[in-house]
Amino acid sequence: MKSKYKTTSIKDVARKAGVSISTVSNALNNSRYVKKETREKILEITKNLNYTPNIIARGLKTRSISTVAVIVPDISNQFFAQVIKGVEEVARLRKYNVLLACTYYDVLEEKKSIEILRKQFVDGFVFVSGYNSFDHIKALNDDKVPVVVADRELGDTKVPSVLIDNFGAMRETVNYLHKLGHKRIGYISYTYDNQTTVEKRFKGYCEGLKDNKLVFDPDIVVISEALRLNELQGSREAVKKILNCKNIPSVIMNASDFIAVGVVRTLKELKIKIPEEISVVGFDNILMSLYTDPLLTTIRQPKRQMGDTAMNLLLDIIKGKRVKEKNIVLPTELIVRQSVAKPRDRNILKLSLKTVKLKA
Repeated sequence: MKSKYKTTSIKDVARKAGVSISTVSNALNNSRYVKKETREKILEITKNLNYTPNIIARGLKTRSISTVAVIVPDISNQFFAQVIKGVEEVARLRKYNVLLACTYYDVLEEKKSIEILRKQFVDGFVFVSGYNSFDHIKALNDDKVPVVVADRELGDTKVPSVLIDNFGAMRETVNYLHKLGHKRIGYISYTYDNQTTVEKRFKGYCEGLKDNKLVFDPDIVVISEALRLNELQGSREAVKKILNCKNIPSVIMNASDFIAVGVVRTLKELKIKIPEEISVVGFDNILMSLYTDPLLTTIRQPKRQMGDTAMNLLLDIIKGKRVKEKNIVLPTELIVRQSVAKPRDRNILKLSLKTVKLKA
């Protein structure tokens, strides 16, 4: 059965204008010189016929549709949403389209997305975060497909990247806390066996302890995969585990703001005062950190700038521009708010905990 809706083609425009198809194409794409009167006539006809160029058909010919793919682990995460916003703003400004794929930290899903998107003739890829598995990304780069990674370290490869100093940011924060007088500094994180960025945050925490001759105590450190599946619920269990130890920390550092928000909520449910009894520090400075009570002290990652920088880098590579710096490290900043204070009399906390029945 034939459709009652007829699609206008470039042939129809050429026939109506009395010119060749190539002339119409050159007029619409500014690829070759076309007389002003002819160009204006063609543009008027395309408007009257409601003609829209088929970018897929154009891609079959040129193998380019002015579109890039952005692959992220979780679009519901505020961190990734802000990175994507930076990516999209630059793409729009530079007349590119963005296709978005979400993998939920599944490497097989990431590989599948690459396979599908390459068939669509996308001009390049931005990979935001994800696991250390990267042979498929390196293969893309080796195959001369423009690729940039953001918030993801791929070891000793030639893949361009946009990162922060995760190690240094955590190390400096421990130094700051120690200067305030904190000597028992707890830590809660996702597992990091296959994610270098998270691993470097933990190593920065450990190095900060060494800098200040503080003892690493596994009783006040929780590294759990459950946090990746559900930060809020996972952080509840992590807090209870830490509070059940003999010598409770005066501050809890966290590998992300999402974990820190769960920590704040749990402490408040247990009637433990923040920061009078326990201070809390996050990482990322997502929007949610401005809505906790008290407001969350956190390490700011330049999220939109990360997306902006990654997309500009990718499009420069696509355009064949000479790129001076292919591995860019953006600055972080400790944002001091209300959830951190100097440690006070620990007897106050001990009395509070006596009234709370904790189940890890």
